[in-house]
Amino acid sequence: MNTRNRSIRLRLGAAALAAFGFAATMTATAAGFGCDHCEGQYYACRSAGGEYETCVNDFWNCQTSNGCMISLPPDF
Repeated sequence: MNTRNRSIRLRLGAAALAAFGFAATMTATAAGFGCDHCEGQYYACRSAGGEYETCVNDFWNCQTSNGCMISLPPDF
């Protein structure tokens, strides 16, 4: 039996498993934010003196990029 092919397959399998684990970790980290941090960014924009429309557009962009439903900010 050719052990060289088995060694290469094991290395490729280990590399694939490592890549999958890394991707799963990154996905879990990104999903951890949820949609709540968009409100914090909106309030920070408003308290810094940002215009309402600019802050709302940033709020909607944040929701869209995180896969959240677009809604109006709570103080509307």
